[in-house]
Amino acid sequence: MSLAKSKTVCSGIEWNSMLGLLVRLKKDNRNIPYLLIGTGAYLGLRAKDLLNIRWIDILGKDEITVTESKTGKVRTITINESLKEILKYASNQMALSGRFKIDNYLFANRKGQKFTIQYANRLLKSTLKTYGVKTQNASTHTLRKTFGKRVWEMDGQSERSLVYLSQIFNHSNVGITRRYIGIVQEDIRNIYLNL
Repeated sequence: MSLAKSKTVCSGIEWNSMLGLLVRLKKDNRNIPYLLIGTGAYLGLRAKDLLNIRWIDILGKDEITVTESKTGKVRTITINESLKEILKYASNQMALSGRFKIDNYLFANRKGQKFTIQYANRLLKSTLKTYGVKTQNASTHTLRKTFGKRVWEMDGQSERSLVYLSQIFNHSNVGITRRYIGIVQEDIRNIYLNL
């Protein structure tokens, strides 16, 4: 737990490490962490919004509409094929264990109660530790930053990608987005390394 009014910085997961982790989680039947990491990294939502998704909202769909809890803004997000596969697999596995109900939250306990952010953070942190995935101060925010860093890298680390991410993340300017996904700190570190 962080101190009041202090800033705890977390980092994202390298995309290939995240994909490798998903393969290992699926192989080990760790369905909830598999679903959490997959949906978190592919959607780029804040934890509160991610935990509010119900199966009926997303399963078998091409898009999901989310009203962001922090800003009240409505976003429509396209669901790519990789995420569709994750959702299909996880829902099938949960159905086999008797834990799947279409009206349930994606992340719910056996009684159907939605996971808290604190529980999701503990689950993610312990999963990353168990599988030896290195990240700074792992939390559900790590998944949002993983998404952001991937978008930036896929677009050749362009300013255009930062503009898009600034809109997606509802940041007031690209400077905030640049700091958010760790580009500024990375650049400063490289200055010192290259002296």
